[in-house]
Amino acid sequence: PAKTVTVNHRGRTSTHNESIFSYLERELLARHVETEGLPFDFNGGYAGYLGYELKADCGANAAHSSPTPEAAFVFADRLIAFDHEEDIAYLVCLDDENHEARAKKWLNEMAERLQQLEPIPQWSRALHPQSVAQTFRHTPEHYLELIAACKTEIRKGETYEVCLTNMITNHVEIDPLNTYRALRSRNPAPYATYLNFPGVAVLSSSPERFLTIDPYGVIDAKPIKGTRKRGKTVAEDEALYEDLRTNEKDRSENLMIVDLLRNDIGAVCNIGSVHVSNIFAVESYTTVHQLVSSIRGRLRRGISTVQAVQAAFPAGSMTGAPKKRTMEIIDRLEAGPRGVYSGSIGFLGLNGSADLSVVIRTIVVTDEAVTVGVGGAIIDLSDPQEELEEMLLKS
Repeated sequence: PAKTVTVNHRGRTSTHNESIFSYLERELLARHVETEGLPFDFNGGYAGYLGYELKADCGANAAHSSPTPEAAFVFADRLIAFDHEEDIAYLVCLDDENHEARAKKWLNEMAERLQQLEPIPQWSRALHPQSVAQTFRHTPEHYLELIAACKTEIRKGETYEVCLTNMITNHVEIDPLNTYRALRSRNPAPYATYLNFPGVAVLSSSPERFLTIDPYGVIDAKPIKGTRKRGKTVAEDEALYEDLRTNEKDRSENLMIVDLLRNDIGAVCNIGSVHVSNIFAVESYTTVHQLVSSIRGRLRRGISTVQAVQAAFPAGSMTGAPKKRTMEIIDRLEAGPRGVYSGSIGFLGLNGSADLSVVIRTIVVTDEAVTVGVGGAIIDLSDPQEELEEMLLKS
C-alpha cells in the first residue's frame, strides 16, 4: 500500500508520499538545534505515537491495516515541562532568530498565566455507574486454542517465544481526559501519557520503556517481561515479589527479549558498546510487580535517532523471538491489527534525543469504540490456564 503523511499546518493541509520515518528523519535534520542548560533532553520536536502496523516499514510484513492512523505526531515548538519532585515548571519556546520578541512575549504571557492558575477539581466519578458491554477479539476458549498453537510453533522450532495478544472492545462513551485523570490516580506509571488527536485519544499508564536516546547518542532499552499482582498483605506481597524474582519461566522469557534487543540495538551501535547494564530487576508499581532488564549502547556515527528507532521497532517485548518469524506467526494467529497498542508513545527531540514507551496498559478512544489491548509471552514452559489468567488480570 502507498504510504502517505498528511501534515496540517496553520489550517492548511499537505500530503507527502513517503513513510512517517522518512518524513521525521528529514524534518528533524532540517530543524536540528542544540540546547544548553535544560535539565531534561526534550528541547521541542515531535510528540505522539507510532502504531504497531508500522512494522511494515521496519522489515516486517504488512498483514493488517489499523482502524486508527498508523502514526500521529504534533510538532511541539512551545512546551511546558513540569518537574513534580522540585515543583518547578519550565517553559521552552522555539522560534526563528528574527522572532525573538514573539518568543519572549509567549514566555512572559505563559509565565503569568501559570502564576494565576486556579486549582482544578479532583476528577469526578460518574454518579450512575453503567455496566459496560465488552467484546473480546478472542474469547477465553479461543485464546486457549491460540496458546496451544503458539506452543506447537515453538516445538516445531519456528520460534522460542510468542507475545500473544487480545483486543477488548468496550461499548461505551467516555470523557477521555476525565478518564485519563482517574487512570493516572489509580495506576500511576513512569510513561503515563494523554494524547488527544482528531478522531483518536490515547490514555496510557505504561510502565515500560522502549528506548531512550540522549543527545550524545547513548541508547537505552528497558524491556519488561514477567508480571505479578501486588499482595493484599506485606507477607503476601513479599512472597509474590520473591516468586517473580526467582521464577525460571519469567527469567527465561525476559532473557530471550534481552537477547533480541541486544541484536536490534547492536545493528546501529558501535561494536563492543552494547551491554546489559541491569538484568532481572524487580520493579514495584501501585498495582503490579514487574521483571525488568536494561540494555545500553552508543549509536554509530552517521546513524540518526529515527534510524535507531526504526531498527528496533516494534519493541521485542511485544513480538517475541526470533522477531521477524514470530511476527508472521502473530499476524496469522491474532487475525487482526493491534493499532496503537504494542506500538510506542513519546518524543523525538530537535537535539537528537528520544524517549519512547511501549504501549501497554493503554485505553484507545475513537468515535466507534474504546479498546484495550492485553497479552502475554508464551514459551514452552507456559501453563495455558495461567497465561489466560494473566491476560485477564492485565485487562
